[in-house]
Order: sequence, then C-alpha cells, then structure tokens
Amino acid sequence: MDHSAAIHVAQPLLWALIFLPAVGALVNGFLGRRLGKGNVALIGIGVMVAAFLAAVFAYTRLFHGEVLHAAGDPWFQVGGLSIRFGLLFDRLSGTLSLVVTGVGLLIHVYSSSYMEHEDDFGYARFFTYLNLFVAAMMTLVLGDSLALTFMGWEGVGLASYLLIGFWYTDQQKAWCGRKAFIANRVGDFGFLIGFFAVLSIFGTADYGQLASMAARLQGGALLATGPFAGWTVTGAVTLATLGFFVGCTGKSAQLPLYVWLPDAMAGPTPVSALIHAATMVTAGVYLVARTSFLFALAPASMAVVTTVGAATALFSALIAFAQTDIKKVLAYSTVSQLGFMFIGVGSGAYFAGVLHLVTHAFFKASLFLGAGSVMHGMRDDTDIRNMGGLAKKMPQTARTFLISTIAITGLLPLSGFFSKDAILAGALFAHNAMTEAYPWVGVTAYVLGTLAAAGTAFYMMRLYALTFAGTPRTEAAAHAHESSPLMWGPLWILSALAVVALVLGLPGEWAGGELFARFTHPVFAQAIATAHVEEHAATAWPFVVAWLVAVVFGGLGWAMYAGSLKRIPIRFVEAVPALYRFALDKFRVDELYEWLLVKPIQKVSHFLWKVGDAFLIDGLLVNGTARAANAFARAFRTLQNGDVQRYAAVMALAVAAILWTALGRGGH
Repeated sequence: MDHSAAIHVAQPLLWALIFLPAVGALVNGFLGRRLGKGNVALIGIGVMVAAFLAAVFAYTRLFHGEVLHAAGDPWFQVGGLSIRFGLLFDRLSGTLSLVVTGVGLLIHVYSSSYMEHEDDFGYARFFTYLNLFVAAMMTLVLGDSLALTFMGWEGVGLASYLLIGFWYTDQQKAWCGRKAFIANRVGDFGFLIGFFAVLSIFGTADYGQLASMAARLQGGALLATGPFAGWTVTGAVTLATLGFFVGCTGKSAQLPLYVWLPDAMAGPTPVSALIHAATMVTAGVYLVARTSFLFALAPASMAVVTTVGAATALFSALIAFAQTDIKKVLAYSTVSQLGFMFIGVGSGAYFAGVLHLVTHAFFKASLFLGAGSVMHGMRDDTDIRNMGGLAKKMPQTARTFLISTIAITGLLPLSGFFSKDAILAGALFAHNAMTEAYPWVGVTAYVLGTLAAAGTAFYMMRLYALTFAGTPRTEAAAHAHESSPLMWGPLWILSALAVVALVLGLPGEWAGGELFARFTHPVFAQAIATAHVEEHAATAWPFVVAWLVAVVFGGLGWAMYAGSLKRIPIRFVEAVPALYRFALDKFRVDELYEWLLVKPIQKVSHFLWKVGDAFLIDGLLVNGTARAANAFARAFRTLQNGDVQRYAAVMALAVAAILWTALGRGGH
C-alpha cells in the first residue's frame, strides 16, 4: 500500500468536504438576496452534491485498507502542546461523512420546495445556515483531534441556534432557539472538563497519539506527573470520559439535558430532519465511539453511558405516548433512539450503536420530512387529532411514512430490526470490564431497552393510525393535498435506504453476515480487546423476543387507534385523567427545571444586577466617580468664572497674605 499516494489523494478530498459547504454558505450569505431563489438553491444543493461525491470517492479508498489523513499546518501552540488542523477519514468518520453529506443533500433538495414561501432574503438565509451547519458538522466528524472535534461541536451549536430560531420575529420560536443554545452550553462545559483532563493525562489531543498511548496504559497504574499525579489511570480517565459524556447529554439530548430537543421543533421541518435525525444529535454517539479506547479504560463511565442511555430511551418513549403534535412525537422518538445508541456504544457493542445511528438517519429523516409534507398539505396544522384519512389524500407521503414507521419499530425485514436488536443483544451478552465491575448494568439496559422498544412500536403505530388511517376528522384533512415531487422524492430515497440498510446488520453468514461489524472492527479493535462482546451465535432468543415485542405492541397501537379497540384510549383517559395530563405535559420536567434552576438563577441574577452592577459598578464606580468629579468642578467653578476684577482681588489678597507672612516672620 502506498501511504504517500493515499495522503496525496486525501488532501483535496478531505478539505473539500468542509470547504464546499462553507463556500456555499459564504456565497449565499453575502450574495443570496441578489441571486434569487433559483440560484440560491442551485448553489446550496450544488455544493452538497460535490461534497457527497467527494465523500463517496474517499470512501472507496477505505475498502483498500487505507486510512486517509490530511495533515494541516499548526493551528495553535501553547507551551509544549501543538494542535494541527488535520483531518482523519477512517471507517468511522467516513461512514458519518456519507450520512451527513448524503442525507444532508436530500434535505437540501426537499428544502428548495418546502421553503419556497419565504422571500428572497429568508430563502437565502435558510440555505446559508444549512450549508454552514454541514460545514461545521464535517469539521466535527473529520477532525483528527479533540480540539478540532470541539471546534465543529461548537459550530453545529451555533448553526443549530440560527436554524431553530430561524423565524426569530416569533418570540416563542426565538426563545426555543435560545433554550437549545443554553442547554448545549451546559453540556459543552463538561466536554471542556474532559478535554483538559485528557491534555493533563496524555499531553496531546490527537486521536492517533491518544489511542497509541492508551494501549500502553494499565488501569491500575499510578500517574507520576501533572495534576493527576498519584491518581490511577482508571480514575483519571474516568473523570475525563464522564466529562465527555456530560457534553454528550447536551448535544445528543440525554437525561437530564434532553429538554431542548422537543422545543427545537420550532424551526422549519427540514431543520428537524437535518439536526434531529442524521447529524447534530448523533455527535455525542460519535464522540463516545471515536474515544472508545478511553472509555474501555473506564468501566464506571461505560456503566454510566449505558444506564443513562437505557433510562432516556424508556423515559422519552413514555412521554411520546400522549403527545398530539406530530413533530413532538418524532422529537421524543429521536431522544429515545439516541438512548439506544448510547446503550450500544456504552456496553461495548460499538458497531451496533453506530449501525443504529446510520439506519436511524434514514428512517427518522424520512419521518421528519414526511411530517413536513403532512404539515404542508394540512396548512401547517401539526395536531394529529385534526388529521385522519391522509393515506388517500397524500399517498406518496403515507407509503414512505409507513415504511419508515415499520423500520423504527424493529420489524423484519427492515434495517431497524437488526440495528436496534443488535444493541439489546449486545448489552445482554456484553463481557468486559464494565460487566465485571457492574454486572447488573447489561441486564438492566436490556430490560429497559426492551420496554422502550415496546413503547416505540406502540406510539409510532398510534402516530401513523391517527394521521393516515380512517377518515378525515377536520375540513383541513378532507382537503389535504400531496406535496410536490421535490418533497416526496427524497422521502422515497430515504425510506428505500431504510430497507436496503438491513444488509449491513444481517447476522451469521447471510449476505456476508454482520458486514458493518466486520467493516468497522479495525476502528474499535483496541477497545474491543479491552471490552468485547461475546459471540452468542446460537442464542437467537433476544432477536425473537424483540420481533414479538414489535409485532404485539405495534399491532396493539394499530388496534387501539385504527381498529376494533378504539374505545380503550378514551376509557383510559376518562379513568386516569391526571395521569394522562401528566404525560401530555411531558412529566412537567420543564416546570421542575423552571422551579429548581431558572427562577433561582433569575433571582440571584436580579440581586447581583441591583447590588453589584447597578449600585457598586454603575452607582459607585462609574456614576459615583463622575458625580464626585462634577461636584469638585462645581466647587471651584465659582473661582474660575472669567471675572477679571475678582481675579485681581484674589491676587491682591494673596500678595497681602504673602507679605504679612514674610514680614511677620522677619519681625520675629
């Protein structure tokens, strides 16, 4: 293998993956209003086509065993620490690059029609933000160090704030954008703690160097130098990885920082598909997978990741049961599916977590864009209680929505079955340092995950039944219409990918068997050597159980909202109205945070403003100094008023005083 040739090829390809969408953002940002909507869409979509093709070409190099690396010039240097702006394209970052550019391209195409009602300025601004987001996400994915990852991490935070609050003249939508931004800043503080801890332990942020150094460390060894001198390797790395996971709970919407994501539905629907299905919210999963060699040294951190992921999966699934907004149901579904991904990467089933990331990108992007198509046909009404019978009115949207619904519920023969159930089986059969120290974690995650999977099948079938089945329940539903081909075309591509992707996770020897697991094995080889998942080829019962759960609870959801059991939901609400309202109000977590955090912080801030800012700084230091100077000037202004006679009198008095003093002293 000619590594120099690989690097030579990599340089323009990898830089193009970032610079192409960045250039699109710059051109549309500065010239978009003058160019007009057609040219704006052409530029925005064109750079995404070019970026996707570059990613595909680079990806083909991976099949030859190459790892592409674009080494840049030094970015900054502090003491002995030097950070280069380098890019890494391996089987993990390459897979994410295909997802981001491919799904991102389809969302750009969809947006060209969906956002047509915007004026020229709003249209250009939207495509500017979309391209900017992709450029930041590619920086996060391709960065060859924690520093570059963090740069992209913050970039997607900024771009998501701009996109969620796109309609900023609406105060509620602007508030949702601010909420997302602030919640992510809380998580980012944890990322920084982990980042600085890693620098203190290893003295580098480069992934390659970190992996090499981590491979030589023993968990019980004591660190000799630095702030962690005297700490065990396990203890120090645990602190660092827990810091990273705090960042992940913000970016990937896990307990307790998930609250921003449902409110982020305030942005345009293509934003929901881009941010909440395929890209930004998976950044935390990517970070854990990227630093798997560190998490493998910290079994406590793996246990935390797995447990929090399982709890989030079930908690958000329960909230989704009662939601009536089509986008809110999908939002809580996203939170739940992200929990499954963290079960995978936390328990050591890294390939399964990343595989679910890929399959979820396909069917969840299709579902979100399908929801946008429904809203388009329903004149922006999002309440599923006002819909019904849309399968006849919007056949293309309904069919793709059904395919993606079946995929997410985990039914054969679609991809969601293999990715989600591989995670649950991996958690149950994991054998590593985590399960040795915390043997209850894997079983707990399996039980909670199975309950969450049952909930997923139920509420997704409920969503489809209330939206598309039966007869129209309102005038708007009766007159709904199908969207344009530019909108339903991407839906078919995404739903088809949700089916085809099943080949990546087929078990055993079928069609190459566990293709994705073997493909990504070199990326996770070091972590798997420390924390591996035992082979249980003969143990198929978890997959059978998962399939039965999907069938039973999916069928129950259909029967209760489109079949013969329609009276049950009504009777349940009548029997326990307080419980139903509690679930409808999202378990009032936002209200709890308002009482515990927001209001106390506001009161403390108000006190500090009144005492510290208004009284001490403005009152005493700034305005007080000005008032003192003004009073001093007023006192002396009476003497300096320009009256020559007064000046002469003062001078005479002064001369007399001098003479009297001199003569008086002479007399003595």
